[in-house]
Amino acid sequence: MGGRKNQEDAERVLACFREIAEIPRPSYEEEKIADYLEAQGRRLGLGVFRDGHNNVILRQEKKETGCPSVILQAHTDMVWETENTQTAGEKIPHGIHEEGGYIKASGTTLGADNGIGVALILALLNKGGDYPPLEAVFTSNEEETMGGAEALNGEVLSGEWLINLDSEKEGVFTIGAAGGISVLLEFPVMEEKAGKREAVTVAVRGGKGGHSGLEIGERRENAICLLVRFLRSLDEAVWELSALEGGSRSNAIPSEASAVILAENAAFIEKQAALFMEQRCNEWSDEEKELILTVEKNGDVKEGNVYAPSCREELLFLMENLPHGVKSRTEEFICSSVNLASVRESSGQKRMLTIELSLRSSYESWYRDEAERICRLGNRFGAGTVIKDEYPAWSYKKESKLTEVLREAYSERFGREPVLENVHAGVECGIIMKNCPSVKEAVSIGPTITGAHTVNEAVEAASVGKVFRLLDAALTKINQMEPDREEDGNER
Repeated sequence: MGGRKNQEDAERVLACFREIAEIPRPSYEEEKIADYLEAQGRRLGLGVFRDGHNNVILRQEKKETGCPSVILQAHTDMVWETENTQTAGEKIPHGIHEEGGYIKASGTTLGADNGIGVALILALLNKGGDYPPLEAVFTSNEEETMGGAEALNGEVLSGEWLINLDSEKEGVFTIGAAGGISVLLEFPVMEEKAGKREAVTVAVRGGKGGHSGLEIGERRENAICLLVRFLRSLDEAVWELSALEGGSRSNAIPSEASAVILAENAAFIEKQAALFMEQRCNEWSDEEKELILTVEKNGDVKEGNVYAPSCREELLFLMENLPHGVKSRTEEFICSSVNLASVRESSGQKRMLTIELSLRSSYESWYRDEAERICRLGNRFGAGTVIKDEYPAWSYKKESKLTEVLREAYSERFGREPVLENVHAGVECGIIMKNCPSVKEAVSIGPTITGAHTVNEAVEAASVGKVFRLLDAALTKINQMEPDREEDGNER
């Protein structure tokens, strides 16, 4: 009976998710999903609020109760990636199907991060259980800047307890999270006329990549760092740098990077690439089984510009000395890390190469100091610097009534204790608690999602049903709670 009930609850949520999946919603393009949520709120007779950032709040009428009011929160945007350039413009998951107990897409990101969170909230609102006063909060642009949460007007909300639905391991409750910041180094490119004639593209492909917080502690190669290592292995007299790029976004470990170089002999570059792989691939072959270094001939170049030798040297020296990876940790969790996230040439009158790094830490003091250190390093080589997109750490409370209610509901429902963790990733809870004075406690939960931010993204169907059942049980418990009272008998 329990298995069938769990399957029914999973399908209740997945039906909502399939509707959401038909709506394009990459970061910065959340208008259509906001329209949809507004319509759902009106259909259910809820109070509807929408701001200029496409944040949407659906609110039940306030009822007289002594229990805490609850905010259920998820973000509406998704990371959009596709392997099929012909359908890239549609920006919706393709071929959603179930395979081995997991819901997947075919050749695109699925959008379970955080479409499943949105669907869980809608499924609960549709069910309409014996719940406390609820505010459903759907924020925009979490994946890029957390700008929706930052713009949220805290005076609009009155909820005391916040349940965020953006975690990715069923049975694991997130009760704290790292803060972070991004640094841009804008490196001016000094050019001269090309002296070599054979153009080749050297590329690192097939890396696992992954989330720059959740998976930064795993053995995953940074494609940009590896490409720079290869370029450094070449005799500087035999090649010239024409272009360099890599990475996709600040919150992803780069899985690909490429450089266009000019040489007198393209076959020599091919030989050096093969030698580089032969000598070094044992460093990553156990974990990065598909990672390769390729050389593709582009043909002869009659004229054009390349990086001046001194400029090329300064750039490579800068990049090989930029930090990447875990910088400090305890026995339980990673404290601080840096992701060398992307390198891109920007268009304009003056040729410029922009390098982005994302920093995360449980300590605001660390990521601010490290950002300044990186800026000083960039300044030494004439790079302009920009520090942006800071978001606060979420410090967990050791004594949390919300955590205790969720823990009890989980234990009673599933016969085991949940795991409590402090996650090394940006979670909107810290921002919302900073902006919304009514919110006193927060917990983040969610179903099991693998491969987030990649075309291999998948969500475990059974875990979706379990999270729905947990929420239903916990909200029912909260609704039955007596109000806290001070020693003099007055309600708090």
